[in-house]
Amino acid sequence: MKQLIIDGYNLMFQADPYLRLARAGEWDLARDALISDVASYAGQHFSATIVFDGKSNPVAQRKEDNILGVQVIFSDYGKSADSVIERLAKQAIAAGLEIEVVSSDAMVQWTSLGKGVVRRSAAEFAQQLSFGYSEWERQRDAPPSRSTLIKRISPEAADLLQRIRDGQIDDATT
Repeated sequence: MKQLIIDGYNLMFQADPYLRLARAGEWDLARDALISDVASYAGQHFSATIVFDGKSNPVAQRKEDNILGVQVIFSDYGKSADSVIERLAKQAIAAGLEIEVVSSDAMVQWTSLGKGVVRRSAAEFAQQLSFGYSEWERQRDAPPSRSTLIKRISPEAADLLQRIRDGQIDDATT
């Protein structure tokens, strides 16, 4: 399974739904929405970790939680999310895991490049999440469609079944 490590606030400030909530002072809602979207994105394909920076928050204490299958880490006061991400990336590499890091921080990008780590900017990843959300909305708003057998089988099998139904083929000849 591939390891996905995300700089939470980098992503939050790149994607409209989370940024709008954060600007309105709804930080918990913004984080919850981001975690939920990452959990949906990760599904069964990624083991996801989101790291939120507590470096400038004097009351921050390192906290880890598992929410919707996503490991969520808040760094300690004085410790950046970047340093946590770098440590997690090194551990994943040492364990032989495929790893993808989502961060717009240049230092994280430089330290993760060339070490078998796929790096994506928060803006790129936000676009991908946004596309997934748009696709979900499109499907949600589409009229319901019936899932019939004829739509799920090969054209040859469909033709054979229609000919049997119409009496062009009897059971003895099949």
